[in-house]
Amino acid sequence: MNNLAIKKLANKNIFTTSVDSLSAVAGSVAGYAMLFVAFIMVYEIIARIFFTPTLWVNEISCYILVWFGFLASAYGLKEGSHINVDILVYRMSPRIRNAFEIVGFTFCLGYSLLLLVYSWDMFSDGFTMNERSSTVLMFPMYLVYLGLVIGSALLMMQSLKMLINRISLAVGGTLETGKGLLNNVWVIIPVFILLLAAGLGIYQVSPGLSIVITLVVFLLAGIPVFTCLGLVGSLGLFLLMGADMGLSQIGMVSVKSLDSFTLLAIPLYILAGQILMAGGIGKELFMFCSRWIGHLSGGTMAATIAACAIFAAISGSSVATAATIGIIAIPEILKRNYERTHAYGVVAAGGTLGILIPPSASMIIYSSITGESTGALFMGGLIPGFMLALMFIVFAVAICLKSGHYKKEEPCGLSERLGSFKEAIWALLAPVIIIGGIYTGIFTPTEAAAVTVIYALAVSLLRGKIKLNDLGQVMSGGTCSSTMILMIVVGAMILGTVVTFLQIPQNVCNFVGNLSIPVWLIIVLLSITFMILGMFLEVVSILLITMPIVYPLITNLGINGLWFGVYITLLMEMAMITPPVGLNLYVIQGVARAPIEDVIKGAWPYMVLLLFGLFILALFPGLALWLPGTMGLGGR
Repeated sequence: MNNLAIKKLANKNIFTTSVDSLSAVAGSVAGYAMLFVAFIMVYEIIARIFFTPTLWVNEISCYILVWFGFLASAYGLKEGSHINVDILVYRMSPRIRNAFEIVGFTFCLGYSLLLLVYSWDMFSDGFTMNERSSTVLMFPMYLVYLGLVIGSALLMMQSLKMLINRISLAVGGTLETGKGLLNNVWVIIPVFILLLAAGLGIYQVSPGLSIVITLVVFLLAGIPVFTCLGLVGSLGLFLLMGADMGLSQIGMVSVKSLDSFTLLAIPLYILAGQILMAGGIGKELFMFCSRWIGHLSGGTMAATIAACAIFAAISGSSVATAATIGIIAIPEILKRNYERTHAYGVVAAGGTLGILIPPSASMIIYSSITGESTGALFMGGLIPGFMLALMFIVFAVAICLKSGHYKKEEPCGLSERLGSFKEAIWALLAPVIIIGGIYTGIFTPTEAAAVTVIYALAVSLLRGKIKLNDLGQVMSGGTCSSTMILMIVVGAMILGTVVTFLQIPQNVCNFVGNLSIPVWLIIVLLSITFMILGMFLEVVSILLITMPIVYPLITNLGINGLWFGVYITLLMEMAMITPPVGLNLYVIQGVARAPIEDVIKGAWPYMVLLLFGLFILALFPGLALWLPGTMGLGGR
């Protein structure tokens, strides 16, 4: 009812429809820009192998990433891809929830206005002084800054449009009210204001605690995470250095946060997964696995996890893995009379493999923050990833054998099996290209992502799975998840600048170093902390907020940073299925149209398996370090 009312209001207003159209065009352009990056990076690989390496591809690709992140941000807001912590807001009545959305979009409007003002100053100064990059290319930097200006302007207009829609709903008076303290506007709004005032009020006494309290209040109010991080960071810069010195850094920090060859891999892998998903890869992988092992006891469950593991080795995304395989697998599982809760749980858990089996978006984030080798992290996650997949399969089959409530399938003939292999061969080759290319050193993890995009596009077009007319929609679809991650990166880097100025990582290291507790206990305490954070925050947000503080701590304690990267990724797998915010739970709920309680009931046993996997990885660190060691990458 709420979304329908919003759409009706939007259709009556020229401004809202114009803004939506501009945002959609920007999202499509951003998608095509990333496809262009994939082409020029493949050209770079070919030139490096057969001719002479280029001097411009990597630099131009990074500048396009800056444009991509900001240009697609408004489209992401329009499509609802920017995540927020709705643990409290979700429990409120539509009327109160709408009031908090008004607050959220107001803050989003303010943040985008800040970005626009200070990016315009940077663009204007760069244009006036004809600022150029310090590289051989001497690229005009004001053209890079222009991406921030246009993207911020679109984000501001989209925020204003969303704000107007929410205000119109409030004025219309058609939203339902509820009972209880959470639905009493005269209680909940003053409490929010008081908590915010308390956070800001203790800044002079404890700046670090002030930032933490303010951030938590913003997050619990349901404000988009990228806005929370960026706005709290901007506020910190203002309080530390004033408007002229502090806020003027927003534009440059935003550019530097996305001017990263490592981060380029995220939108490229997501785009590759989007292309293959549009080409029906999920069905082909599931049918391949099902026809080979589906006739065994509990075989359909095993086939589902196997299909998740293979798709995880292509997409790098847990949510994409759960959604792609879940759409195909859940109806097939239920058709064979398996228990509903078990069916939901096995797909939710199988989806978590998407951030451990390489490529992994969370490992790319960890690498960009810590400087650990992305390739080493990818190889480090390979053995633990397949170990977990095997554990999931054994458990799923054991549950099926114990219950006996499933319909056993007849074995497929050799011709059917070979036919399914023939259909799935193009999907099965993608992980070989990615992992094999990285391990042999033919290309970097980011270049592997570009190769995968071109491979996926060529295969999908030549097989007729995607038509040229469909490309625009596919490109746009690939931008939503990417811009969500990249805008969180921008906000986190602004906040990280404040954290660095306050020397919080150094203070934490000194405090823990003076404690007389063993290293293993510190790891246990950190693990518990991350498990709790995983109940309320999304994986990317957790890593970007915590790693600038935690990574120096664990390296000072002598813990291998590469091993810890794999360990923390496994912890983040738990966050994907940990209520109340575990994203995979809601993906499965949407795919299966099932009660969230049934999904949680099916997923919780796999959380125990993940804990067991953590214990094994802690006891045998070689599981994560051996394979990178064969490449000469042992971490530090």
